[in-house]
Amino acid sequence: MKWNIFRYLADFSHLISVMILLHKMIKKRTCAGLSLKTQFLFLIVFIARYVNGSFFSPPVYNIVFRIFYIVSAAAICYLMWKPLKQTYDHRHDTFRAVIVIVLAIPFALFTMPQKTVPHFFFAYSLWVECVAIIPQLMLLGRTVKFDALDRDYVFFLAIYRLFYLLNWIYKMVTGTGKTASVIWITGIIQTLVFSDFIYEYLKLKVNGKSSVLPI
Repeated sequence: MKWNIFRYLADFSHLISVMILLHKMIKKRTCAGLSLKTQFLFLIVFIARYVNGSFFSPPVYNIVFRIFYIVSAAAICYLMWKPLKQTYDHRHDTFRAVIVIVLAIPFALFTMPQKTVPHFFFAYSLWVECVAIIPQLMLLGRTVKFDALDRDYVFFLAIYRLFYLLNWIYKMVTGTGKTASVIWITGIIQTLVFSDFIYEYLKLKVNGKSSVLPI
């Protein structure tokens, strides 16, 4: 399969975001400032999207990333739920994730590319993913002081989604592939969710400030 540069930039931006998170949790032994709700939603996303009959379908590149996403998401949830539980800010992580989990079902049913079980779970994962970062953004907005790594983690997640959007645009312009409408819709929604954060993040970087990031 021939991919363009935006696909690779997206994948490795996502990889960097996860590594930033794991570095903070393992090296600093804390999950302060991180939303367990967001991490649990991402775990649902990866399981719904990848655990199917094509999990081990080539290329190897895809298989490696599928395994990494699921294992890392499960590890992050476990670390926050057990070993680092004392540092988890559950008082401010109050977003009702169950709303996303439930409402994504009818949205997936109406927008899945084909009327098959794998396509339902694929569409479901897209709808959950497009708003999965909201609990994290809400938590950052309620936290007076937080680790700069939290901002960097969210930023690279935002860049990951932006590069995927550019990937779809590139494929459309060059005629090298088709992108289902549900991918466009959820991708644009997710980019809009991140947009204000990206603006404020870049503004802080340009001004050289390390104060609280408005959300």
